[in-house]
Amino acid sequence: MTSNIFGTSGIRRVFQSYSESDLMFTPQMALEVGLALSTYVNGGTVVIGKDIRTSALPVEYALISGLISTGSNVKTLGIVTTPTLAMSLRYLNADAGVMITASHNTPEYIGLKLWNPSGVGFSPEQEEEIERIYNDKDFRNIKWDEVGKITAINDINDIHILDITNRILFDGSKLNVIVDPGNGSGCDIVPNLLSKYDINIVTINAQMDGRFPGRASEPSKENLIQISKFLKISPQEDIGIALDGDADRVIFLDENGEIIDPIRLLALMAKIFILDNKDKLSNKDMKVVTPVNSSSLIEHVLNPLGCEVIRTEVGDIKVALALKEFGGFLGGETSGTYIWPKFHYGPDSIATIANVLHMIVKNGKSLKELLADIPNYPYYAEKFKLKRDISFTKEINNKIIEKMKNTLNNLGKKIENINTIDGCRFDYDEGWFLIRRSGTSPYLRISGESNKDFEKTKEINQLVQSKMEELDLI
Repeated sequence: MTSNIFGTSGIRRVFQSYSESDLMFTPQMALEVGLALSTYVNGGTVVIGKDIRTSALPVEYALISGLISTGSNVKTLGIVTTPTLAMSLRYLNADAGVMITASHNTPEYIGLKLWNPSGVGFSPEQEEEIERIYNDKDFRNIKWDEVGKITAINDINDIHILDITNRILFDGSKLNVIVDPGNGSGCDIVPNLLSKYDINIVTINAQMDGRFPGRASEPSKENLIQISKFLKISPQEDIGIALDGDADRVIFLDENGEIIDPIRLLALMAKIFILDNKDKLSNKDMKVVTPVNSSSLIEHVLNPLGCEVIRTEVGDIKVALALKEFGGFLGGETSGTYIWPKFHYGPDSIATIANVLHMIVKNGKSLKELLADIPNYPYYAEKFKLKRDISFTKEINNKIIEKMKNTLNNLGKKIENINTIDGCRFDYDEGWFLIRRSGTSPYLRISGESNKDFEKTKEINQLVQSKMEELDLI
C-alpha cells in the first residue's frame, strides 16, 4: 500500500504519537522521511530547522535518526524561521534542508518542508521521488562506521540579519514600528533586525510558544485585531508588522491599523523597484511572478511599465520555480509571502521587512501615502470546511465547471476564460472567481473580483458558495 504524503506545501498533518492512519503525522513518518531523503541525496549534508510547535522536538529527533543512520551529516539550526532555513543552505554548503513546521496551521499540526540549496522548496518531481523511496522502503544501506554526524549551528540568525543589512542600507531612527510575531519563531530575529536599523520597536505576542496563546498563527484580519487597535490609538506608530508561526508570511498594517493587501504591496514594491532600476533590468529580469488567485491589479499596475506578470499554481514553490525558469526580480502571493531571487529562492519575510521599511525611508512617505497610486480592487475571499477531506480530481473539477458554466450562462454573463492550472478560475465579463481546494488543510477556498464593487464581488462569491453546497462539497 502506497501513501501520498506530500501536499501543496510539503507534508502537513495533525501530530499523533502513534497511528496507522495516513492522515496523521507520527515520529515514524519523520524517521522514514529522513531515511528517504538521505537516500535521495546519497548521504549528503542536510540542514534542519524547526519552528516553535510542541511536537517539533520529537519529529526532529526522529528525522535526524533517519538521516544519520543512512550516512548523512546533519547541521541543526534549532528554532528558526523558514526564511532563515532557506537562506542557510547555500551558506552551509548543504545538499538539502528540512524545515519542521506547519506554518500558519493550528497548534495540533506539524509537518516537513524540503528545500534545495538555492532556497527553492522541493519540486513536485523531487517530492514524488522521495515518496517513491518512502513507500518502497528502498533506503540506503550503510555500515556501522558510516553513520553520519550532527553539528549544531548557533549563529544562523546573525548571519541572516547580516546578509540583509549588508545589502539594504538605511537609517530607521525616525521610524516607529509595532511587531506581532504571533508567538512564533520570528520573535527573536525580527526585533533584532529592526534594532540594527535603529528603529523604535514595540512588540506584542513576542514570546515563543507553540500553543499560540496570543492569537491564532495565521496573520488574517480576524487574528490581527489587537495590533490593528494598537496602531489606531497610538499616534507614534508608523507601521505594523505581523507574522505567522514560521515567519514565511508577513502582513503589514498602515498607521491607521488598516491591513495592507499583499498583492497591492507586491505591486508597489515591484513598481518602485522598476522605477529605481529600470536601466539596469534586462528583459529576462523585467518579470514578476504571482499565482492564479492574485488580484488582476498586478497586471494593471506593472504591464504599463513594461513588466510581464507570470501566473502560476498557488504555493511559494510554484512561484520560485517560475522565477528560476523564466527570470524575474520578485514573486509574491496573496498570503503575504514574497520571494527575492537576489537573496535566495525561498519566501523571505525578513528581507521583505527590510525592503518595505527602506522604501518608506527613501521616499519620505508613509506606507499609506506610497499606496495611494496602487488601485484597491474589490477582492473577496472565503474558505469553507470540506464535508470530506478529499483531493480534487479531474472528475470533481469537471462537475464544478459544468455547474458554474450553467450558472453564469443563466445570469447572462459572458465567460471569457476557464483556467484549471490550480482549481477552476472563471474569468467573465464583469470579473473573475476561483474555486480551489487548499493544499495545506481540508478547506475549499473561493476568491474573486468584480469590476463593479465589493458587494457585487461578495454576492458572486456567495452564489459560488451555494453551488458548491449543491455539489455536496461544503
